[in-house]
Amino acid sequence: MSDDSPEIDFDHLRQYVGKDAELTREVFGMFQNQVDMWARSLTADADDEIWEAVTHSLKGSALAVGAIRLADLCERAEVLVGAGNRPGARDVAVQNIEFRISCVITEIQRWEYRDKLGKPNL
Repeated sequence: MSDDSPEIDFDHLRQYVGKDAELTREVFGMFQNQVDMWARSLTADADDEIWEAVTHSLKGSALAVGAIRLADLCERAEVLVGAGNRPGARDVAVQNIEFRISCVITEIQRWEYRDKLGKPNL
């Protein structure tokens, strides 16, 4: 896997996990658990409090693994509350976030596959 992944900034991730594959697996597992938990509540019709909590939590999880593009989407979605919630904006945000989550998970699966093959990942 190259370090120029469009979904995961491995340089960012290495600041926290070094080249420790076991710790990387753990961080990726926590990310997937967080996404599974929070993404269920990511709905365009959520009340503002839930919307803010979900998008903020997903942003934090994304930053923890170096998924900068996903974190940026979540940060932009966080403000879609109150007067900032324009018609249709949350629908688009949900679609974009869900797509980006799937891209990050695919990148994690690639890393896991290479890890199982014993190829250097970090």
